[in-house]
Amino acid sequence: MVIATVFLTIIGMIGGYVLGERHRDRLRAQEASQTQNSAPDPAATTSAGPSGPLCPAPTQETAARLGFPTPLSQVLKIETDNGSTAWICRDPNGKLYYQGKTGGLEADLVERINGLFLSDVVADGNEYQATATDGARFVVSRERLVVHFATGKTQTNKVTSVE
Repeated sequence: MVIATVFLTIIGMIGGYVLGERHRDRLRAQEASQTQNSAPDPAATTSAGPSGPLCPAPTQETAARLGFPTPLSQVLKIETDNGSTAWICRDPNGKLYYQGKTGGLEADLVERINGLFLSDVVADGNEYQATATDGARFVVSRERLVVHFATGKTQTNKVTSVE
């Protein structure tokens, strides 16, 4: 009786292992198929690909860590009268991102310390608008950087340098 129980247990374990492997193989095939089907059109990627300088390395790293396509090319870079710097970046698919940095022109960009990376930037004429998770809205143009804080306060800084 004990031998039969051990034998049935071993058969059950082998069967479970085989079924688990089949399931994993199906999932891998499904992921490969989805990756292949969702791959960007090479013609579209080439036409909207990086043109001009790349956005800063910390921006590239943050985008990659968050799962966004890279490289990100610089659409606009501004420096303001209060020492802030902001970039509008574009991924190979044409999607826009905002990267801001405070602490002066010479300060290193450190995400979550003096840097803020936002996705889903909207181009509106000559302005770019990005909204943070706390509701703060950043409006970037060649003339000014306006921050509409969630508290209702607005801060406007004049642009001193444009690239």
